[in-house]
Amino acid sequence: MRETAHRVLGPDAGPDALPPVGKELDTLISTLRGHLQLLMPEVEQAAGWLPENSPTRHSALTCVGEARGKLRAPELSFARLAGSVMYARRLARVLVALCEHYEIVSAGVAETPSQTAFVRLADHCLTCPTCQARDDQGARLGLPCETHDRLNDEYREALRLARADRRHAEASA
Repeated sequence: MRETAHRVLGPDAGPDALPPVGKELDTLISTLRGHLQLLMPEVEQAAGWLPENSPTRHSALTCVGEARGKLRAPELSFARLAGSVMYARRLARVLVALCEHYEIVSAGVAETPSQTAFVRLADHCLTCPTCQARDDQGARLGLPCETHDRLNDEYREALRLARADRRHAEASA
């Protein structure tokens, strides 16, 4: 599934990259749609085993909803080639995201390290008197807080590690 998505997105598939055309593009769109239709129920089922309040469950189900929306959205008809390419890329991006969610929820991960770090940061920001300090007009003062800085650094590191893990998994696949 990822391989099909990367044929549309590819490592060099920036906005200026030449996309597949004609029958190849039509075939890729049909294949991407089929992959999404197969994967969505699997992600929903695996997410259903996670606790109701799990951020991973919520994210996975949100991604399934996004995928459903992409499947319902018609290809843009105002410019046949440009519309089909944009549609294929949207399908490919949501397929890659759905694959990532499937790997996480099927492993039973209720909360990823980056989600855990974000929750710790958010909890701190909501309860810390320094982070909550406001002026007379109610605007936050933005006072320096060592705990906030440390938790923010931990969150950014968790995101960096997650991105590195994804790149490593894609390279080895």
